[in-house]
Amino acid sequence: MRWRSLLLPMLLLCALRAEEPIRVAMDEWTTLNPLLMSRDTDMEAVDLIFDRLVDMDAKGQFIPGLLKDWTVLKGGREVLLQLRPGMTWHDGSPIEAEDLVFTWRTLRLPQVRAVADTVGGVASLDSLVAEGPLQVRIRLARPRGALLSDLYSFVPVPRRHYQVGAKPQAAAVNFQPVGSGPYRVVGRATTKHLRVERWDGYRGAHPGLWPAFEFTDPALEKAMIPAVLEGRYHYALTGGLSHYLVRKGVRGEGRLQAHAVPQAAFGAFFLNCDPKRSLLGELALRQALAELVPWQEFARARRFFPTRLASSFWPPESWAHDPTPRPLPNSHRASTILDAAGWRLGPDGIRQDRQGRRLQLVAYEQAVAVTRTPVRLLAEQAARVGMRIEVRQLTFESLTETSARHEGDLWSYGWAVALDPDVDSPLFTRDGYRTGANVSGYLNPEVDRLFDEGRHTLDPVARRRIYLKLSEIIWRDKPVIPLNYNLARVLVDNRLKGVAFNVLGQSHGFWPGRRGWKLEGSKP
Repeated sequence: MRWRSLLLPMLLLCALRAEEPIRVAMDEWTTLNPLLMSRDTDMEAVDLIFDRLVDMDAKGQFIPGLLKDWTVLKGGREVLLQLRPGMTWHDGSPIEAEDLVFTWRTLRLPQVRAVADTVGGVASLDSLVAEGPLQVRIRLARPRGALLSDLYSFVPVPRRHYQVGAKPQAAAVNFQPVGSGPYRVVGRATTKHLRVERWDGYRGAHPGLWPAFEFTDPALEKAMIPAVLEGRYHYALTGGLSHYLVRKGVRGEGRLQAHAVPQAAFGAFFLNCDPKRSLLGELALRQALAELVPWQEFARARRFFPTRLASSFWPPESWAHDPTPRPLPNSHRASTILDAAGWRLGPDGIRQDRQGRRLQLVAYEQAVAVTRTPVRLLAEQAARVGMRIEVRQLTFESLTETSARHEGDLWSYGWAVALDPDVDSPLFTRDGYRTGANVSGYLNPEVDRLFDEGRHTLDPVARRRIYLKLSEIIWRDKPVIPLNYNLARVLVDNRLKGVAFNVLGQSHGFWPGRRGWKLEGSKP
């Protein structure tokens, strides 16, 4: 009896271990609905639940996903899409051509574009028509250089479950998704916790290896190293100090790996360019602000925590990156610009223009525990040249809502670019202003024309020239001031195998990505 009493707990422990999920720490997401994705964490959350029409490999090459193949006809003005036969949604219903047409029409709805207008050029495809259960014909007024990127961004949903009402963000399906991927949601999903388990009915091209994943927002974690060591996470983004200590072998007990991965993302100041709403509608003030970016503080931090000062809107991981060397910000140049624009120092040290307007701005940032944030450092620099910046803190959700309403003068948050720069066009175009994606309210007919030209240019060399021109205009006009190109710092449990990153520095959104992860020592 004694032997039996010891054996039973051991068998139970082994059974529990065999079903251990891979636990991922991931910042809060807003939805599990591909139609409404507005954050990079949203895309990360749905990556295992839904398949794309076209996927990509780790090198950024496009490969078939839900599509068996595609054929370009009539010089690029028609594209014939062929779905894989035998594919089903999680509810068992077949994935059909009409689902693709439904998804395309839904992405064009105003109430959807108001939430997520930077999911790619899918909504701007001219026509989609189902021709039988597995074939769709795309008709285009002009060929599209961004076509494969559009198909990569195209994540179909089942038309039987995703009808959109007046308030799409309130729909139950947003956290009870009916997907097409190798994993489906089990239990109650929220914006902070999600568990997915491998779906036996998956018949697609990119299956999942591990039985289950669990995603949790680590906002309440006080220390990430102990959290990973104790098994609460197997994969987690971490701060510079924790990463440094693990990399140097001071912490982690030899059980953790520290990865530093360049990402196609950056921290930035988004500036309100609307002259009816902000003083920053004046170009000279935006250019002066750019000269006040606290690069010295960033440079000092680089001695311990490597980072990359931004010199172009599109980072080096993007083929649209502009490598032109840029002069470092200089507060003396800021004063010169302000003087030339007629902003003179007043008796209280705050500049005023000829109309008597005081140079006072309101900046918004996400509420964090760090005191010396980029926008606070900017405010210190600005005070030295006679510009007052009031810094207000909000939750991230409130921050994005405030910027979408164009309230305030400056908003500080990060941005992740896509494989094709056309995806970012709503940030700068009149069409993006109508849908709310252009938070800066920046309007320039030349920028609209160039984005349209770039979208419909097929030759890669000619396309790159167009986006280099756009990069130069954005740098000159300063609707956005990129600060640092991101370096993702990741802690990984030594047991977690298969971790890799794509050309954008992501561990998801490509094949095999997370679908190829496994826990060593556990039985799948």
